[in-house]
Amino acid sequence: MDINIDNLPEAANGAVHLSDIPDISVIAVSMMGAGLILFVLFVLPVWLFLHYRSRTKHLAPPPVVTPVRPAAYEDLAELARIAERIEHRLDAVETLMDAENPRWRN
Repeated sequence: MDINIDNLPEAANGAVHLSDIPDISVIAVSMMGAGLILFVLFVLPVWLFLHYRSRTKHLAPPPVVTPVRPAAYEDLAELARIAERIEHRLDAVETLMDAENPRWRN
C-alpha cells in the first residue's frame, strides 16, 4: 500500500479528534485514574501488611510451654502463708488505729 503525502489531509478526515470526545468520558477516565492512584497509595499497602501479618502468625510455630516444677508449687504455698500472716497483722494494726482515732480512715 502506497501512501501519498498529498492525500494525508484527506485521510485524516475520518480520524477522531479530542474535541469529538464528550466531556463526561474525560471526567470518567480521570476519576478512574484518581481512584487507581488512591487504591495503590492507601488501600494496597494496608491490605498487603495485614495479609502478610496474618500469614506469619498462621505459619508461626506454637509457643514452647515448659512444665512447672514441683518446687514452684511449694514456693506458691509459702507465699500464700506469708500473705495470710501479713493480712492478720494488718487487721491488728487497723483495730489499734480505730481504738486510738476512729476518724483515721478519712
